[in-house]
Amino acid sequence: MLSGWLLLLLGIVIVGHLHTAIEIRVILGAAWTADTLCELRRQMRGFARVHALALDPQGRMIGHDALGKAQDIQILKGSVVLRRWAWLRLGFDDGLYYVEFIRRRDCRSATWRRLHLIWTHNV
Repeated sequence: MLSGWLLLLLGIVIVGHLHTAIEIRVILGAAWTADTLCELRRQMRGFARVHALALDPQGRMIGHDALGKAQDIQILKGSVVLRRWAWLRLGFDDGLYYVEFIRRRDCRSATWRRLHLIWTHNV
């Protein structure tokens, strides 16, 4: 979330330094702010719905809420899985999606290997 807020501010600074008419800078700044705030809201809603993630042996991603209730989550296109970290775009059944950053050291090694194997076969 911190990176989202920092990118919002950085975008406003960049738009403010463009060599265009002030009206265009204001429109671009407002559009940038509105789009970034929508993305931050989507991220907050996704984080509020998932308190723990699990990858079952069949390769399905399962999210658990604060009460422990499980729900299926899909790994969407646009995700990146590398050797030491993953940037997963996760989608819910109702259309909401958000992005989760996962480090290898935060997972069991068998789970990480399964995620990496599934990802390399699906790409």
